[in-house]
Order: sequence, then structure tokens, then C-alpha cells
Amino acid sequence: MPPPGALLSRRRRVGAALLGAGLLAVLAIPALPAWRTVYPDRVALRPGGQLLWVVLPWALVCGLVAVVSLARVGPSRWLWRDVSRGLLVSTVLAGGVATAGWWYFSATDPYAREAGLVSTGPGAGALLALLGCLLIPLAGALPDDPSPGRGS
Repeated sequence: MPPPGALLSRRRRVGAALLGAGLLAVLAIPALPAWRTVYPDRVALRPGGQLLWVVLPWALVCGLVAVVSLARVGPSRWLWRDVSRGLLVSTVLAGGVATAGWWYFSATDPYAREAGLVSTGPGAGALLALLGCLLIPLAGALPDDPSPGRGS
């Protein structure tokens, strides 16, 4: 075990940076529009604060697993790294399916078509939410640092 004042490993430095960037991205969601719908006479923006309450619990669970994965060393780390990888894959799938489904049903809504819907799509807040929720589990899924005796 390294002395308490020793520098963090490269994996932990990069992981902490990814974790911090992901959390900042999630916390910045309320300042941006989550969804943008364009009509001939106006543009309707759905506030990002509505999206925060969906994204925040997922980001906190992923963050907790990532912190445990970054704190662990040795043979017990593989379990937490695999859990982080599973959360990363499920975030990609669930986030992509939810965004695509919302987009599809918003674009094909007959009532919106009657109101003259021109276009609809995710705003900057939704894209930032997806990015933040991908960076957080990625921090915990980083591979171990190569040891000097193993060919690197």
C-alpha cells in the first residue's frame, strides 16, 4: 500500500476527472432546455429541471459504484469494475432507447401535427444528461494501471 502522501495512480486521476466532469454535466442540466419543439409561430422549450429528477438518481447510483471501483485495489476491484461496465452498457442502451422513443412519439403525435409541428428533438440539456451519465460509469470501468513487470 502506498504511503498516504503518495500521488494517485493514473487510473485514479483519470477516473476522478471523468467522475467530476460527469457530475458537473448532470448538475448543469437545469440551466439548459431538455427538449425543443418548433411550431410555425413559436418554439416550445421543456426545461431541463424536469429531466434532472429522472437523471439524478441514476447518476448517483453510477457515481457510488464508480467511487467504490476507484477506491478498491487488488483482486476485489474486478467485481466493481464489471458492475461499472454493466452500468455503462445499460446507460447507453436505456438512454438511447428512451431518447429515441420520446423523439419518435413526439414527432408522430397527431395532436402536435394538427397544431402545426415543424420539428422536435432533444435539447442541449438532454444531450448533456446522456453525456454525464456515460462519463460517470466510465470512470469506474477504467482498466488497471499496467505494472512495470508485465510487458509495458
